[in-house]
Amino acid sequence: MNSITSTLRTGIVLALFFLCALPAFSQSITGFVYDDENNPIPFAKVYLKDRGNSEGSSANSGAITDFEGKYFLGCGLGVHTLVFTAIGYDDLEVQVTVDDIDAPTVQNVFLQQTVKELNNIEVSTKRKNIGWMIVQNVIDNKKNMIRQLDGYTCDIYIKGVETFDKKAKKSSEDDLNNAPKDVFQEEEDEKEAKLKEVAKLNMIEVNVKKHFQYPRGVKEIRTGYDKIGNPEQIYYQSTLQGDFNFYESLIDMPDLHQGPILSPLHPSGILSYKYKLTDIEADENGDTTYVVKISARSIGNSTMEGDLYIKKNDWVLTKVDVSMHKGNLKIYDDFRVVQEFKQKDSLWLLSAQTFEYKTKYGKESVMGETKVIYANYVINPNFPPKFFSNEIGVTEKEAYERDSNYWDKIRPTPLTVEEQRTKFVQDSLQAIYTSEHYLDSIDSVFNKVTFLKAAFLGIGHMNRDKKTRWYFPSAVDLIEPIGIGGLRLGPSISFYKKFEDDQWISTGGKVTLGWNNLDPRGNIRLYHYYAPRRIGQYGISFSKSARMINANNAITSLLDRQNIYQNNGFRASHYIELVNGLYLYNSLRIDHRYQFDLDYRFVTWFDDSFQNTEPVQFDAFNAVRTLFYLSYVPAQKYRTEPTRKVVLGSAWPTFKIGWEKGWEGPLQSAVDFDYVYFQVEQAIQIRTMGESRYNIKMGSFVNQDSVTFIDRKFFRQGEGNRWLALAFIDPLNNFQNLDEAYETEDWYVQAHYIHHFNGAIINKIPFMKKTGIKSVAGAGFLYLPEYNNYFYTEAYIGVERIFKVFRERLRLGAYIIGSTSSNQFGSTSGDQPRNFKFAISMDIMSTDANEFNF
Repeated sequence: MNSITSTLRTGIVLALFFLCALPAFSQSITGFVYDDENNPIPFAKVYLKDRGNSEGSSANSGAITDFEGKYFLGCGLGVHTLVFTAIGYDDLEVQVTVDDIDAPTVQNVFLQQTVKELNNIEVSTKRKNIGWMIVQNVIDNKKNMIRQLDGYTCDIYIKGVETFDKKAKKSSEDDLNNAPKDVFQEEEDEKEAKLKEVAKLNMIEVNVKKHFQYPRGVKEIRTGYDKIGNPEQIYYQSTLQGDFNFYESLIDMPDLHQGPILSPLHPSGILSYKYKLTDIEADENGDTTYVVKISARSIGNSTMEGDLYIKKNDWVLTKVDVSMHKGNLKIYDDFRVVQEFKQKDSLWLLSAQTFEYKTKYGKESVMGETKVIYANYVINPNFPPKFFSNEIGVTEKEAYERDSNYWDKIRPTPLTVEEQRTKFVQDSLQAIYTSEHYLDSIDSVFNKVTFLKAAFLGIGHMNRDKKTRWYFPSAVDLIEPIGIGGLRLGPSISFYKKFEDDQWISTGGKVTLGWNNLDPRGNIRLYHYYAPRRIGQYGISFSKSARMINANNAITSLLDRQNIYQNNGFRASHYIELVNGLYLYNSLRIDHRYQFDLDYRFVTWFDDSFQNTEPVQFDAFNAVRTLFYLSYVPAQKYRTEPTRKVVLGSAWPTFKIGWEKGWEGPLQSAVDFDYVYFQVEQAIQIRTMGESRYNIKMGSFVNQDSVTFIDRKFFRQGEGNRWLALAFIDPLNNFQNLDEAYETEDWYVQAHYIHHFNGAIINKIPFMKKTGIKSVAGAGFLYLPEYNNYFYTEAYIGVERIFKVFRERLRLGAYIIGSTSSNQFGSTSGDQPRNFKFAISMDIMSTDANEFNF
């Protein structure tokens, strides 16, 4: 009763607050300010021209648009004249009638760029920003440059080289420099040094034909690909990674940079960049080129520095040479891009671009350079119907089989002496490494049984010709020191085979025996990846194991014996892509579930540390279940390889709908339920303000005839242990401060949201950009009608920083979390929820996607 009274009292106070605030906020004008290309204009000024002509008006009424171009302006009822002003745009006056006291009046506007005649600009001593005035001419002309053609086809050659420089340790034994040496050993050392030097260069060569149709039609045909070493980290191996189009206001390069890069040709660029005319160049034809130096004005923006080369009268870019340093770069410490343009008839086309990048891992520096050459443009070709689709890339089968004659013929510039030497050595080594004699020798070494393998590493048997591998465990692997019931001992075996068309099979099994209870457990499995073009795969497994009722709970609760039971199970599952972006998963699960006996011997120290209870007791029963779900990603982009499909992502959310069915009757199954759920998740880049991610899920047991305690849906409880409570658990799938481990067989709704500002806010604080610290915020929500309409909400703010650990990116975070729930004043568990807590996190960036987990 007290909790109900307190909740009502809180609700009345909040209602009175909002009622009092209503007149101040409901009489208002809001909207967005765009340019004529539908781009938002940040930092535009909006104010009331009239003064005192209507009820409640103010002479000081005004607002500034945010990064999304949105404004909010308080005012009174009546007719108002709004004035919109922004640097680089013509002023605009709009009359707005405010007659609704219940909702803001919406007024969106579009501003036109200011057109200035600067065809006769020369260097002047007058106090004018000549550099910005020149750039404004390019801005006025950029719409024409973006639409200067309807489409094209061209040949593109890409060469990327990655080198390594590691500082050698200085010898402290200088007094031994003149001592006698083993000349034969010196010769061997020299040979080894040369081989290591060769290994310090990675290189790729790619030949593609690119097709483009305005506005977003793209298809890349890869006709040649060759590599030296391990070039996976070389930047820009495909034009599908994006384009540095400086005529766009925001440059989106997700593989390179966290969030879009603000172009120096943004109509409001003067707010973020400084422009300075540094040189005027004249060629033999009398054409004049202005060199404008750009530098960051605000340290909080994703900006660049360098030079823009602008041709007078045409007002186009002829060259760009800009760079970035750390900041929001994902991998590199320094990155530079150089673009060159050439005129063809009346068109200005990209002819070459170079990417230079550098990063440091401890004492080793990695330098890379990728050169991209464009040639053989065909302007406005006639593409066949349906030529452009979600398949934006194709690699021909012959691309990976090109010989040196092919590359000598199409290569626009010869390899350097060092590259030729490295390629010669690598080709020679490749011939050796792929020879039957060498492969047999490698297999012989791998298959040889030694004490080290038998004791610690495991024993394998490989046949590279047949592409098969067996693996048997080492003596150490036979021991499972930690597990339910204590120490376990037992062997395992695995087998793997790969086929020519990228199919593969993996199978194996394991059997263990408990030391304390002599209880056997084990599993056997078969997994077949059978349709690489459709990501088709199936699996079958049998197991006897110990399982957890709620496998996603607080760590201390996971170890509670009331959370464990025994299970004998069979699984058969299948996954395949039906059509592009639409995936089907289905599985059959047959389980025999039974309890641990009361006399089952667990680990003694475990009991003392966690004051554990007796294992959960129930009558054994069988459960037959099927699970189906459909997952759909609209407009999913992909590249087709000769034997497989590579998914490149989509700008749309992922939608998922699932159905789990418990079947009563078959094999004496005791379960009878139907559970359905719907889920949507997405990552969204919000211009220069950072990236948002959300995950929303709702589910319901539409048939509840027999839902066992194991099949209910669970929600992770916040950690009770003071040290474990410091862990910040994946916020897109879990709650941080939930007061109980709730479970339900009714319907529910849960939502998670997180936003990484990527320096958009905290970098505005002086000296903060140098620290690399970035801000983050998020929230979570849970609604459970089964618990008297229980709801839980949490919100958090925090800071994060990315560190380089060897070649990995480690992100550390610290967060403050606040939460509230409907039974805040009377938790059924008897434990009052902690409204605020502090937590930390560690996350490692995926090397495949260049993304963190959350």
